Amino acid sequence: MEYQELLIEVGVLVLLALIFWQDYRHRAIHIALPIGIFVLGAYQFYLRGYEVKMAGYSLLFLLLTLGGGYLYIRIRNTAATDLLEMIGLGDILFLAAVIPFFSPSNFILFFISGLLFSIVVFTAIPTLRKTALVPLAGLLALYMLGIRVFQICWESDVFYAKLSVL
Repeated sequence: MEYQELLIEVGVLVLLALIFWQDYRHRAIHIALPIGIFVLGAYQFYLRGYEVKMAGYSLLFLLLTLGGGYLYIRIRNTAATDLLEMIGLGDILFLAAVIPFFSPSNFILFFISGLLFSIVVFTAIPTLRKTALVPLAGLLALYMLGIRVFQICWESDVFYAKLSVL
């Protein structure tokens, strides 16, 4: 691993840990944390020479998912409901910030498996349920932290690896 890559990895791991801790403690994250994640991810994306359209596909998926969720909430609740009442701005910013770290198919996989991970962890660990608010950005950061540590230890690129069926 090159020096720049190592610095990026350490920076990302520290920021992910801070996001988890801050969201767990306060059910909110500082805006500088997802911005820092995005800057490091975009720089790594650039260093590796990935095509910008790959990040665009992931952003499109995220926007369609959020738009679909908003429509579902509007149809289900007759009263006008703000999307930010259902999902925090920090959660949306975190999901957008991690886009440069994934290929489009792996971002979709991270999104779905990360939400499942968050549901399981939130329901299984009573200390997380001190309020009705789910620390989604924090739990997704913890999940991504685990994936990145796995990637570093086993020297595999699970974020851009091609997905295949057995």
